[in-house]
Amino acid sequence: MSRLITESPWKKITKAARDAASPSKVAVAYFGKRGDSLLPLVPNSNLVVDASLASVQCGITHPGALRRLRKNGVRIFTLPLLHAKVFAFDTYSFVGSTNASSRSQKVLTEAVLRSSDPATLKSVRKFVDSLCTDELSDDDLKWLEKQYKPPSIKLPSASPQPFARLLMQIKPSDKQGFSGHQVQPSLSAWAEFFGVEMDDADVPTLRLRNVDTGDVIDRKVVRHKVVITVDIPEAVPGNLLEVWRVGLDRYDYRVVDPTDSAFKALNTELTTTPNPVWKSGRLWILTGPQP
Repeated sequence: MSRLITESPWKKITKAARDAASPSKVAVAYFGKRGDSLLPLVPNSNLVVDASLASVQCGITHPGALRRLRKNGVRIFTLPLLHAKVFAFDTYSFVGSTNASSRSQKVLTEAVLRSSDPATLKSVRKFVDSLCTDELSDDDLKWLEKQYKPPSIKLPSASPQPFARLLMQIKPSDKQGFSGHQVQPSLSAWAEFFGVEMDDADVPTLRLRNVDTGDVIDRKVVRHKVVITVDIPEAVPGNLLEVWRVGLDRYDYRVVDPTDSAFKALNTELTTTPNPVWKSGRLWILTGPQP
């Protein structure tokens, strides 16, 4: 049985890797600095990547992440010009577009075909085995670490504008009696980030895309006596809201709750980044495009 997964495919892949009771077989072209978190492979698994000097020196494969997996007993192989993204776990195989990178997980639109068909699983394992010809030692990876350079070319981003990202707290006072899911950026944030002023003759309708689910909704900006709000369906007090501007009245967003692995780092960023126009109330910051 096969299923096409387009909604957060890395959640499924990471879970399958973590839950595996036997060694896995994986070939994934590029491996970012968080690749070992995305692929927590069990000992004696085989991982094939493009760890060529060219890929390491341009920053698309991170030897440090590979070393961490190797220390956990994973065998690391390199194959220059590899472009496959195939994964074989205990009972599932995945074939698709996903590199092991934060951009693949959080930014790019990806798709993978998950199959429980034994013949397909066997074929993926056999294919990965055929690529396991050049194993990297710890000394190899140490040397590659010294050659690593972060990407020098800015990769395409959905948010090219200055002040393209808003990060803010969601407070109980955000509820204004409409849906119960209203969020209330400060008037300064509305002006700088959304281009909306309190005395504008008309307020826009925003097109919002949840980056975790892919759901797209249209929401009218609501002007009250002294504040401006907009409805975010997943908004819950105590969570954080992260929003990226991607076009004219178009925004990508996610709501991050305290149990999310990203919450601590985002909350630290929010509480330590200076905001010269913040006065009181909920914390918020504006930053440039994220890599």
